[in-house]
Amino acid sequence: MAIDSDTVREAFPVLKRRVNGRSVVYLDSAATYLKPKPVIDAVLGCYQELACTVGRGVHQMAEESSQRYEEARTTIASFVNADPDEVIFVKNATEALNLVAKSLARDAVVLGSIGEHHSNLLPWSENASFHPVGLQDDGTIDLSAFEAALLRRRPALVAVSSIGNAFGVIHPIEQIIGLAHAAGSEVLLDVNQSIAHAPLDVRAMDCDYLCFSGHKLGGPTGVGVLYAKGDRLSRLRPSLLGGGVVESVGMNGHVLADVPMRLEAGTPAFEAVIGLAAACDYFDELGMEAVNYWEGKLLGEMIELLSSVPRVAIMGPEGLAQRGAIVPFHVDGLEAHAVARMLSNRAGICVRSGFHCAQPAHESLSWRPTVRASLGVYNTSAELEALADALRLITANLR
Repeated sequence: MAIDSDTVREAFPVLKRRVNGRSVVYLDSAATYLKPKPVIDAVLGCYQELACTVGRGVHQMAEESSQRYEEARTTIASFVNADPDEVIFVKNATEALNLVAKSLARDAVVLGSIGEHHSNLLPWSENASFHPVGLQDDGTIDLSAFEAALLRRRPALVAVSSIGNAFGVIHPIEQIIGLAHAAGSEVLLDVNQSIAHAPLDVRAMDCDYLCFSGHKLGGPTGVGVLYAKGDRLSRLRPSLLGGGVVESVGMNGHVLADVPMRLEAGTPAFEAVIGLAAACDYFDELGMEAVNYWEGKLLGEMIELLSSVPRVAIMGPEGLAQRGAIVPFHVDGLEAHAVARMLSNRAGICVRSGFHCAQPAHESLSWRPTVRASLGVYNTSAELEALADALRLITANLR
């Protein structure tokens, strides 16, 4: 099914806002995705109709909450072609990554990339023997160096993102997983920058772990997903103890509940989980192939438009096939934060600026902070033209 831009935009209420007297142009979906109306309605419905926490009672409203929560687990698992018993809910991808990291042996070797988000660097460097592979000049992973490091280090785990959040590089995940498994390593994928942009299938990818934050898919904040293949969830060490994680408690010890309960301590954000399931349903209805095609068209237009603006230098790989829905760029003579503020104040355009929680990635390539424009299914060609026009006005006064 083709994307009907007008219908899609109508589903995102925040696009009706005005910023500094202008219609908002939201090009910051890599930071957080806007929320479609079905997600908002699902969350409101929880507060208006359910109001009871899950797994805590046998009265009708409590049982309805528990049923909806587990139905949401099934929906979310299905979105990535996983089984429900392979999925747990966490606060966000950062928590998921820390949970896996803290379950490793202290001397476990983890291989990654220096191009990763801080959340996919710090947990490994703090809890394991972490070895990041460097980047090539265009921000892509050096596969030769990666393969050599695999054979030399023999890591227990390889932790990489499907798409880099700072540079928008699509990583060769199929090759990375194949090489890692051949070396006897498991693979964890951070799919935050692909979950809302392309079809994902954990069976086809054959990854061992996968995580994402719900808000990257247009779901609520406060919920994330960790997938672990087969029985791998049972290997994880609970990071929190308390209500919900135990079968029995005595003063001389306790017995942990089965997965997933043992890894979902305390009262869950059940309204966020149900909202995330609504986001999955929304994107399923759009069709992820159609979303990917639409955004690919817009990406090509954005690259062409920005390339025509004086003093704008696009960073990252040249080929569109290696780019996700993210375009980082520099404006010669201006700091990134100054550009982002001017775009907002003068044209109502929302972009990100800085290191994008990937400071080692920038510094390894001697790149200064960048401006990052990122796409969602709700963006249009007219908005990209507005970005280019605004940048032309900004650069026109530079000498």
